[in-house]
Amino acid sequence: MGRGGLFIIAGLLLAVGAGALTMAAITPWHSDSDAYFAGLGVIRENLYSGELDFEAASNRFHDLQDRYRTAKWLWADYGYAAIAWGVLAGLVAARRSGRRAPLTSRSWLLVTGTLIAGLGLLYVGLLAGALQPMARQQVPEWADSVAIPIMGATFSIVLLAPVYLLSTLTPLFFRQTPAALFTTGVGWLGGVVISLIYLLPVGLAFFMILMLVGGAGGWAVSSAGWLLGWAALNGRAIALGAPRASLLP
Repeated sequence: MGRGGLFIIAGLLLAVGAGALTMAAITPWHSDSDAYFAGLGVIRENLYSGELDFEAASNRFHDLQDRYRTAKWLWADYGYAAIAWGVLAGLVAARRSGRRAPLTSRSWLLVTGTLIAGLGLLYVGLLAGALQPMARQQVPEWADSVAIPIMGATFSIVLLAPVYLLSTLTPLFFRQTPAALFTTGVGWLGGVVISLIYLLPVGLAFFMILMLVGGAGGWAVSSAGWLLGWAALNGRAIALGAPRASLLP
């Protein structure tokens, strides 16, 4: 697809995102706010009087949420995702100089920048996935704990960062001419071995893209999946590519 088509897709995604955010803004938090807050008040009274323990109160809270939930936050999450994907499509279109421009790159600046942006978006998305429901009052006030989701997001990045650093940056040292993004440039055995090595980072990135439907933070996690997926596939393409005549810069 040429850059013109990508710009059209980017524009459509931005328009869809703006429309979804508009719907989110005009949609009420609850289908019946009076009934919702009345029910919440009863749960609070029963909890603090000792008639309910924390687990029972939390179960009743989530039942109350299910009963009076609207599509407000669903509109918001899909709106954020459409805008984020539109921006990504626009950036890709701006970089491509023509219909046949290569999808691979040996540029340290581009690969490193993509990697940092992907890991940063992943961290933001993991944090948002835990903290935004609190801001949206979708979790019970007696269960709030900010430290746990922050530690969980940080631990996830600490585990995943080395996987993508090794898979995306290591091939750049070999200074090979990249193969096409989705094909092999070596024999079938080498292609199978290298593809198996890259199965983990590519598979994780695909899973991140599917997190679009995961609710709060999905817009950032899914965007990170596109960036980290390209970085991993680009590393695979370089690993499968033809060696350069000279290894000197």
